[in-house]
Amino acid sequence: MYAVLALALIRNILLYKTYHSVPLPELKRRARGRDNRAKALYKVAGYGAVLDLLQWLFCTAVGTVLLVWAARTSWWLAAIAVVFTAWLVVWAKASANGWGGGLAAVFAPFDATLLSILNPVLQPLAKLLPEGHSHTGLYEKRDVMEFIKQQNGQSDNRVPESDLLIAFNAMQFGDKQVGQVMTPRRQVKLVSGDELAGPVLTDELHKTGFSRFPVVADSAKVASPKIIGTLYLSRLVGYDGNAKVKELANKEVFFINEDSNLRQALSAFLKTHHHLLIVVNSFEEMVGVLSLEDVLEQILGKQIVDEFDNYENLRAVAAQDAKHEHTEHKETHPEPAAEQPEPASS
Repeated sequence: MYAVLALALIRNILLYKTYHSVPLPELKRRARGRDNRAKALYKVAGYGAVLDLLQWLFCTAVGTVLLVWAARTSWWLAAIAVVFTAWLVVWAKASANGWGGGLAAVFAPFDATLLSILNPVLQPLAKLLPEGHSHTGLYEKRDVMEFIKQQNGQSDNRVPESDLLIAFNAMQFGDKQVGQVMTPRRQVKLVSGDELAGPVLTDELHKTGFSRFPVVADSAKVASPKIIGTLYLSRLVGYDGNAKVKELANKEVFFINEDSNLRQALSAFLKTHHHLLIVVNSFEEMVGVLSLEDVLEQILGKQIVDEFDNYENLRAVAAQDAKHEHTEHKETHPEPAAEQPEPASS
């Protein structure tokens, strides 16, 4: 009699662990497929709180009977019973994918029938119990990022790596500043508003690899130029008139500080409906430009190339052009040679 109760107690503890080894939504997804074991287990696990209440009542009653009997029989037998029960509850493992799942599937028809009979009685009681909300174990943004990395390395992960990358980048998106991702001033191609639009200018701008250009009121070589608009390369394609750049440029200009974070920058893009922001420092000097693509690339984790982009890596092209211009400047304006010291007289 007591042996039967002991086996029943062991069975219920293992079944409880088995049913809680896989979240109910995942078990339901498996049951929709060809997993017959999952189908059998879900018929029982679907009762949720009613199943937990029944197992708790049964294990408490049987455990109490066995403990009282063992204590009345022998103190050492009672100690063994307590230690063994504690081991089952704390350390014993049973998985729906292992032998525990196979054992649970064998008893599933009996458990499902018993639950269907007792459900009308146990369900009102189960509703009185406080809802259990398991703690996620996540407290800070760093914890969520570590969780995403762990999920990506999980052997049974079914979330696409690209989706996890976007989620990971989105978590640290607000920590980055505009100055970290902008295109620096020395790599920005400025266009004078008085310059004539035509095939020559179109070809010159197309070679830069960019599709939007700040338009300045005076010369593009001025240290602190006045920005008066934005020129879109698409406006020049196929244009055969003789208008000046400032006549074709978008007159709206929007600025953002280099110390602003990318969340603020994205908000600025959404509010202004503009795709290019002029980045300034605390002295209101232009230090670069920020495009909408620059911000979105930080979330997607890869570069965005639009229909007018000519090269794969725009910043590399701009940097190469800037370096080439610097080399040409040095060749046309060589620095005076340093004076050599005269040899010491003997």
